[in-house]
Amino acid sequence: MELYPTIYTFHIVSAGIWLVNFILAPVLKNFIIKSKQKTGERKFIILYLNLVNLLGMIGSTGILLTGISMTALNPGYGFFQMTANHWLAAKQIIMVVLLLIIFIYVIPQAKKIRASLGSDLESSSQISEEGYKYLGKMYKLNNLINVLVVVNFLFAITHRFFA
Repeated sequence: MELYPTIYTFHIVSAGIWLVNFILAPVLKNFIIKSKQKTGERKFIILYLNLVNLLGMIGSTGILLTGISMTALNPGYGFFQMTANHWLAAKQIIMVVLLLIIFIYVIPQAKKIRASLGSDLESSSQISEEGYKYLGKMYKLNNLINVLVVVNFLFAITHRFFA
């Protein structure tokens, strides 16, 4: 069980990384909206995509791997057992939903946005209306993901009060 505290620490750090997206994504979204049809808009969009992608990959992978490890190492925990730890089963279901949203919707949407930007990122050409439509969908998806991450976080920090 000596490994458990280390895994738990990495789990918390991964959650923190994923929660940073909750704070930074709206800030970058505002920069993108303010710079619409202006110089630098493409760079803000690329920064937004890279940041959401990087924080999401690190946070979700860390949470997934450490969560599976903690569940496997702790005899009191189990996978999707509503009777034993309903808070943990709810977190696991939300994580599956998050992964489905990411793989089915977010990744293809990000590819469409990158394609609409074109290969010349330094270009001053306008972004197409289709590109803005894809970006709007990405904002909504990212907001949905952030809400689910916050709900999972709240399950994690409040389960001791309701057990």
